[in-house]
Amino acid sequence: MLSAIAFAIKMVLAAAFVVLLSLGKDATVPRDRVGFYALLSVVTAAITAVSQVLNSGMLAGAVFVVIGFISYSQFQKEGDLFGTLQAIAPLWVVTVIGMCSGAGMLLQAGFLTFLAYYLLHYFPLLLGHEKEPEQTET
Repeated sequence: MLSAIAFAIKMVLAAAFVVLLSLGKDATVPRDRVGFYALLSVVTAAITAVSQVLNSGMLAGAVFVVIGFISYSQFQKEGDLFGTLQAIAPLWVVTVIGMCSGAGMLLQAGFLTFLAYYLLHYFPLLLGHEKEPEQTET
């Protein structure tokens, strides 16, 4: 009974951490895709929890292989490295947050959420790609 409650808490927190990434003016996770990313986080948390029960890292490793193939196909589609990194970074961050939550490392998942929010929020400034200034109509 308690293990089922702990599993449910892990899943809820995995989704909550992703929702936190979608808050703010310039959201790390796009608001129109927050449901997809929350589902991805919950699925990776569940896979990690099941992998721990089975004492096998094969399931968790398979998740990284799948995300790697998705990232590779995204790099082939886009020619711009900066745009591709901005599209792929939330995918990897959400996957790792879900795995931390599924493994019971909730403090680490919270810290990663905090770190990812600020790092990805200021990512263009760190690389010298400032946003275009908004032009006012006269």
